[in-house]
Formats: sequence, structure tokens, C-alpha cells
Amino acid sequence: MEAISIEVIHHRLPNDSVSLRIKGFLYANTLVEVEKQFQFILSDMKKKLVLDLSETNYISSGGWGLIITFFKRIQESGGSLVLAGMKPEVYDAFELLEYDKVLRSFPSVESALKTGFIDTATQAK
Repeated sequence: MEAISIEVIHHRLPNDSVSLRIKGFLYANTLVEVEKQFQFILSDMKKKLVLDLSETNYISSGGWGLIITFFKRIQESGGSLVLAGMKPEVYDAFELLEYDKVLRSFPSVESALKTGFIDTATQAK
């Protein structure tokens, strides 16, 4: 498998939002790099994270475990994490593992930034 490249993009709106673009394969050999970026985002006090998976070709079970762990940690700190742009092969695993029942996903980073951080309880009223 190939290496990974990670890009952190800070967005002006919504406030405190950042996207993390992962390009390549998220598996045992690349987990440490992604975890470092997750830690940086938490320490930078960002509350709204879009995980851009549009250029992610594969996520191992360990990679999904890392995403779920970080999702819980960012929620505990009062933030939100959403996924964007998953390729069909990545989305299939996401759905098979039933993470679609826990994590919200969007077709693009733009749509995630626009509606991904609206409180669904408030929106339903």
C-alpha cells in the first residue's frame, strides 16, 4: 500500500471549522500520522471538523477505529466531526460497519460546512 498525505484547511465559516483532507490509504502504517493531526486539531481548540475522504482510497478497521475514537473525543470537548466525499468503496465499508448510524456524511466538504454543524434537534423544531 501507498503512503498518505494529509492537509489541514482552516475555514472562515463556520467559525472554528477545519477540514482534514486525507489522500491515500488509512491503515496500520499511516495511523500515527493521522492521529498526530487529530491531536493538533484538538489542541488548537477547533470545534468543527470535516474529515475530507474524497481522495482516500482505503480505510482499514484500525483506521475506522481511530476515526470513531476521535469522533468521541471531539464530542466530549463540545465539538462535532462529519465526513465528506467518500468514494463508493470507502462508503461501502462505512455502511457495512454501521458507522452511518453514528457519523454523519456529506457528498462534499462544501455541503458539510454548509449544513453539517446545524443542530438536528434545533432544525427539527
